[in-house]
Amino acid sequence: MFGSRLLDAYAKAGRSAEAAKLARELIVNARKASPKDSRQLASDLAPIGIGLLQIKAHAEAEPLLRECQAIQEKVQPEAWETALTRSILGGALMGQEKYDEAGPLLIAGYEGMKLREATIPPIRKSSLTDALERLVEFYQATGKPDEAAKWRKELEASRPQSPTK
Repeated sequence: MFGSRLLDAYAKAGRSAEAAKLARELIVNARKASPKDSRQLASDLAPIGIGLLQIKAHAEAEPLLRECQAIQEKVQPEAWETALTRSILGGALMGQEKYDEAGPLLIAGYEGMKLREATIPPIRKSSLTDALERLVEFYQATGKPDEAAKWRKELEASRPQSPTK
């Protein structure tokens, strides 16, 4: 979707006001273009939610990501994308300091993706790394350095090793 790419570009450029305005327009368009509770609607809402997280609009992203997750749980419960949405929703909750809700989603999201790693397209493999980074951030934010270290170790092990000369 062209709109979500523009949203991503605005967010990366630090143009939060334009990104937020565009996100609202994209939500309206997605709802007009796709049937309620359809896989397509979930696919359209997810990148908008991610764009909102990039501009730190966690509270605005949360309901979109919840809706996306609910649709995915119905239409593709075993897909890696559903696990990814759990992790991203956990990130939205973490950004609002709703740690009790965030933790289980972050863990389930990462574990679900790890379980389905073979089905993740190569271009999206970084989603696993992103999920691990969210777990490290979560445990740092909740004052659990030992857990943060455990997940950081897994994160470092998951990164490709550079060849030695």
